[in-house]
Amino acid sequence: VTIKRNAMNISQWFVTTVFLVALWAVRADKSKINKLMANKNKNIKLSCRSDNPYKFCSWTLPSSDSCSNIQPGMTGYCEGDKRIIFNASENYCNITVTSVRHGDHGNWTCKLEDPEKEFKFSYTELI
Repeated sequence: VTIKRNAMNISQWFVTTVFLVALWAVRADKSKINKLMANKNKNIKLSCRSDNPYKFCSWTLPSSDSCSNIQPGMTGYCEGDKRIIFNASENYCNITVTSVRHGDHGNWTCKLEDPEKEFKFSYTELI
């Protein structure tokens, strides 16, 4: 029983370590933030691209709300804010923020998930 418990602890340690390394890598990519000027009451398009087809896309807004489970070929609007329209193709996941307002300024994060459950992140800051 002790051996099994120690093995599980090592396994948990490994999973935690891999997670922390992955989290660090994602944070390291934040140094590559695209900055876009967003004018009040105008529309702005944010785009996330993958070299390979992806399975799902999600966008996290500055308010921490999100548009999620967007699949290639889908067009629609985010549930929490109908001003935010998404349009997804095989390699792109785009959103358009219509009638930009003050609360839209800040960091927007796009996450693409491929069929092997690997993730690609893209960061945009509206200024």
